[in-house]
Amino acid sequence: MNIVLDEPVATHGPALVQPRKARRRRPGKARLYAIALLVCAVYLVPMLYVVGVALGTNTASGAALFADGLHPENFVKAFQSADFALYFANSALVTVVSSACQVILSCMAGYALARINFRGRGLVLGGLIALLVVPPEVIMVPLFIILTKFPLLGGNDIFGAGGGGLLNTYFGLMVPHLASALGVFLMRQFYIDLPDELGQAARLDGASEYRIFWQIYTPLAFPAVAVVAVLAFQGAWNDFLWPLIMTRSNDMQTLQLGLTVFFQQDSTQWNLLMAAVLIISIPVVVLFLFGQRYFQSGIVAGADK
Repeated sequence: MNIVLDEPVATHGPALVQPRKARRRRPGKARLYAIALLVCAVYLVPMLYVVGVALGTNTASGAALFADGLHPENFVKAFQSADFALYFANSALVTVVSSACQVILSCMAGYALARINFRGRGLVLGGLIALLVVPPEVIMVPLFIILTKFPLLGGNDIFGAGGGGLLNTYFGLMVPHLASALGVFLMRQFYIDLPDELGQAARLDGASEYRIFWQIYTPLAFPAVAVVAVLAFQGAWNDFLWPLIMTRSNDMQTLQLGLTVFFQQDSTQWNLLMAAVLIISIPVVVLFLFGQRYFQSGIVAGADK
C-alpha cells in the first residue's frame, strides 16, 4: 500500500513544479522581446526616413514628405548628377585590393602569433593590443607626411623632396586599409584554439609550415576570415576622410567624396543625396547578407575564445 501511494506523489511532483517555472520565465522573455523591438526601432526608423526622403521632393519634410507623391526617378537623377561610374570604379578597385591584402596579412600575422614560437612574440602581441585603442585619426597626419615624402616616387628625389610622393594615387588610398590590428587579433584568437594535433600530424607527414597554414588551419578558420573580410570591405568602402586628404583630382575621387556634389552653397539636395547614399550602400549590404552566417559564427567563436 505504501509503494502504491508513493508513486503518485513522485509522478505528480515535477508536473506541479514545471508550470510555476514556466510562468516565472514568461515575463522575462517578454521584457527581452520588448527591448529587442525597441532596439530594432532605433535603427529602423532613421533608415525608413532616409528611404522616404530619397523618394520625396527636396522641399518635403515631416508630414509633407510624400505630399507630392513618390519620385523613384530620384535614384536615376542622383547617379547622373556626377561621374558616379568613375567614382564607383575607384572605390571598387581600392576596396577589393585593400580588403584582399588585409585578409591575407591578418591571416599570416595571426597564425604567426598563435602557432609559431619566436623571440619577442609577447612584445609584438602587446603592441598589437595597444594599437586596438589608437584611433585612426591619430596616425593620419604622420602617415600622410610619410606617403607624400616617399623617396623616388611622385617626382620626389632620394630625400623625399620636390614632388607629391604617393599623393593622388591608388596605392596611397589603399595604404591605411592594407593591414588592421583588429583583423590580426581576431585571426590570432581563432588560430590559437585550433587543435595542435593537426599541425603535428602534418609535420610528421613532411608538410611545410606554409602548407600547414594554408591547407590545414586557414580553411578551419573560415568564419573568422569572413568577419575580417566584411570589416575590411566596410571600412575601405565607407572611408571619407582619408580619400579627402589624399586626392587632388576628380579622376581619383571615390564614392564617398562624390556625395559632396549634392552640397551646394545655399542649399542641399537632400532627396538626391539620400538616394545616392542608398545606392552606394548596396554592395556592403549584399556582402553582409551573403556572409551573415559566417559572420555570426565567427563573432560568437571569437567571443567564446
